Amino acid sequence: MTAVVSPPSNTMGWKLRVGEAAFPLEPPRVVVGRSRSCDVRLREDTVSRLHAAFVWEEDGWVLEDLGSSNGTFLNGQRVVERQRVRAGDQVRFGAVKAALEGPTGAVASSGARPAPIPEATWDYTVGLVTSPPASPLWRLAALGLDLGLFVLGSLVPFLPLLTMLAAESFLLRPETLPPSMTTKSFVAGGCGALWVIYAWYYWIHGWARRGGTPGMRLLGLRLVDNLFRQPVGYARAWLRALACVATGLTFGVGFLMVFFRPDRRALHDLLAGTQVVHRTST
Repeated sequence: MTAVVSPPSNTMGWKLRVGEAAFPLEPPRVVVGRSRSCDVRLREDTVSRLHAAFVWEEDGWVLEDLGSSNGTFLNGQRVVERQRVRAGDQVRFGAVKAALEGPTGAVASSGARPAPIPEATWDYTVGLVTSPPASPLWRLAALGLDLGLFVLGSLVPFLPLLTMLAAESFLLRPETLPPSMTTKSFVAGGCGALWVIYAWYYWIHGWARRGGTPGMRLLGLRLVDNLFRQPVGYARAWLRALACVATGLTFGVGFLMVFFRPDRRALHDLLAGTQVVHRTST
């Protein structure tokens, strides 16, 4: 009969607290990152897919950075080499703050794993580093960049139609019959459907799941909700899209609110419960 070996008692009861969530640390290794494969998954865009790891060595936990883009910090100092950690230490993964909690009492020696934390209960509001509101000039720059990128990208869904029209004008011989109007209408409809999907992915999906559109992200801006959480989700993203229509109906006056409000929120941000911030990586 094979004996079941329980973890040493001094390894049990350790937790990594992120906001309102407390994740148990279990030897020999706990990986922290944005990937679904991580033991502790932090859904925040300043966290790398495989960001850092806690490794149990002899009689304590050691923290190591896994080549993250935005760094791992222990008590305010960037982790370059492996560092021994203790209960009460403050850790930061990108823009997510966390704290280590040591064993607080007797732990059963059965070796049973703690029940996983339901993903719906995760709340990193307390654990996020607060970012300053994006200035009006940065927001205008991001909007201009987004419009340019969106227009250029819009050419791709219409390439089949543009190719057909170009071939009809420059390549077909005079005696060759051009494509019928039915064919052109069918191709145009398909291209239009592809463009709608592209527009949804660029704006709605960007706001809902990526923390911002490509132009915003390139300039270091992020879209968060009233509690500085991201991603904001599809419901709030669609609400923001409708609110942008309301801002447009004011002939731009709704956007001018960013020049006068301390939080730099435009009319559509107020209606949708969102805010654009300038996310610093360190």
